[in-house]
Amino acid sequence: MGTVSEPVSERSRRWAATMGGYAGPDEVTVAHDDSRAAIGARLGPAPALFGPREDREALMDEALAPGATRSSGAGRRATPEEPDYWRTCFERDRDRILHSSAFRRLAGKTQVFVFPEDHMRTRLTHALEVAQVATGVARPLGLNVALTEAIALGHDCGHGPGGHASEEALDPFVEGGFDHAVWGADVALAPLNLCEETLDGIRNHSWSRPAPSTPEGEVVSWAVI
Repeated sequence: MGTVSEPVSERSRRWAATMGGYAGPDEVTVAHDDSRAAIGARLGPAPALFGPREDREALMDEALAPGATRSSGAGRRATPEEPDYWRTCFERDRDRILHSSAFRRLAGKTQVFVFPEDHMRTRLTHALEVAQVATGVARPLGLNVALTEAIALGHDCGHGPGGHASEEALDPFVEGGFDHAVWGADVALAPLNLCEETLDGIRNHSWSRPAPSTPEGEVVSWAVI
């Protein structure tokens, strides 16, 4: 038997008609028929000589606090990659974590159980909150915000279900014992080929672990509590 299709409403037709965008000036497609946002010409070195990433890295090298982690010269990965033209190495790490299955699965892992009439906090909401707190600390201190955010978003990707109780349950089945921080860096996020500094911060965010090698990792260690 065939299925009966619901008639398409006029509202749905109008919405679908907008998905191709609108013709703007200079043959540029815009999102709104009355789009008027505009920016001026870019000042500073010509992009042909200094790409956007390199230009921003040079500015950050001058602006970041002494001891903060620089993006220029970083980007050491288990499998070497060509630098991105637009994004710093730590911005790429942040984006990879944000779109990864390991990060999205945190939505199904509870952090704490609360009274049934209240909302339940998950590892996903916790990671977002940690990222907000950590970047809020890193920015005024002159630290590398992208690295801080990448560590914060990825710090719990190695957790099992049921919070820290799962660590004891899984411990007998993992050689050397199960530690969610180590598991996250070395197993759950390994396919993303993240930078050494990002993995170090994730691996050592727990206070029971050695201290992270970067100040950005230290900030995340404090933000998780």
